[in-house]
This record gives sequence, C-alpha cells and structure tokens, in this order.
Amino acid sequence: MIINSQNIGLITMRKYFTAFMAIALAAALFYIVKRNYTGYNALVSIRNTRWEKVHIQVRTADNTQKLVFDEYLYKGQSKAFTMSSGNKIIYRRDLDPDLPDGVHFTGWTAANCGDSSVCTINNP
Repeated sequence: MIINSQNIGLITMRKYFTAFMAIALAAALFYIVKRNYTGYNALVSIRNTRWEKVHIQVRTADNTQKLVFDEYLYKGQSKAFTMSSGNKIIYRRDLDPDLPDGVHFTGWTAANCGDSSVCTINNP
C-alpha cells in the first residue's frame, strides 16, 4: 500500500540516475582499458656492459625507417625508450667501440623482440 505518492517519483529518479551512472562508469572503464592496453607501446632497453664508450643507433625497420635512438652509452649505462609495438627494431653500433667516431658503424641488426612488450638489447 502506497502511503505517499511523492516518493514514487524520487524512487524512479534514483533508479534512472543509478542506471545512468553505471553505464557512464562502464564506458569510462572501457575507454581506459582500450587506451592503455590495446595498441600498447613496447619498452626497449639498451645496455652497455662491454665497452668504455659506444655509439648506438636504433631505428624502425618499417617503411619510414625513423631513427629513434642515437646516443653514446658508457660502460654500465643503459637507456630505455618506447616504440610502437608494430614496429620492427634494428640497431647498429660503432665499428670500433674503443675508438667511437660516429661515422663508421656495423651493419644493421634486427633486435628480434617479436611481439613482446619489453625488449632488452645487451651489448649491441
């Protein structure tokens, strides 16, 4: 038995508001998951434990061949950066790491990271 008819509208509004908030929360969670976990970036780490100083270059092996890393690494130093997961990664280093000149390099070598989200290149 309904005692007060004014409460019926309030209960109906609460129900619609709760349904709207549940849908909004589900949409926000879907957006966050889609943005962070689909089309993820691969974390690439380069470590030098062999030479006192070596010049290393890393680029994509796709059609753009974009150079993404071009730095000197000292012994014991490592650098990390992110790349698009779909890109294949190739790298090269100084031909003579004991005398780095930044001109003469080895040939390009594939990093063989596969579809992994983390790739480590030790002593390139």
